[in-house]
Amino acid sequence: MKRIHIDNLYLAKKLPEDYRRVFDEISGIILADSSLSDLDKSAAANAVLESCRKNARAGVSASQAFPDPPSRYAVRFSGGPALKEMKEKLCRQDYEKFVISSIWTVFTVSIVLLFLNNLVTGRYLLAYWADAAVGCIAGAVAVQNYRVRHRIVKRYELGSLYLRLDLVTLSACVFIKLVSRSNFDITYLLLVISFFVSKKNASPRFERLLSSCSQTKV
Repeated sequence: MKRIHIDNLYLAKKLPEDYRRVFDEISGIILADSSLSDLDKSAAANAVLESCRKNARAGVSASQAFPDPPSRYAVRFSGGPALKEMKEKLCRQDYEKFVISSIWTVFTVSIVLLFLNNLVTGRYLLAYWADAAVGCIAGAVAVQNYRVRHRIVKRYELGSLYLRLDLVTLSACVFIKLVSRSNFDITYLLLVISFFVSKKNASPRFERLLSSCSQTKV
């Protein structure tokens, strides 16, 4: 079974043991349902998690809050207004993550490219080891944020435009840094343009999803 990313899963580790067991059982059934999209699975699992946390805070035991078989709750949380509401919430979160991770990617890739230019020219801002340390940290942050961005692109089936745009932009920036002897070039501008193109193409998709969720709840 392919691995599905579940948002806010870290909160499940903070549940009491009995609620953690209930959450694992119900979410396991939801994740195994091939009729649900990745977004539906994450939204349904988050709805279960939210219910578990709410009942745990109220002091209700897991056996009282979920007396029926797990399969019945899996069906309940996999549809209806609760699922639509959670999908809308996750959609808003994902759009914010998409924008923020894209901004961080532009910023950190710019630092990596600056170090690459310094490496080619032999002129460092501080010293080789210091510039290298900053470049490696920036590279790690860039990879982490790109993974977040790629996961969102894949979840919402935004298409291959983003991957092609990233490859073309990064290739052009690396080429410019290798042939340019100056730190002041157009690579940062290319990264910024790539960010705005990606944001402009993603925004309508998220707006349609949010509109669809809102209309369903009315």
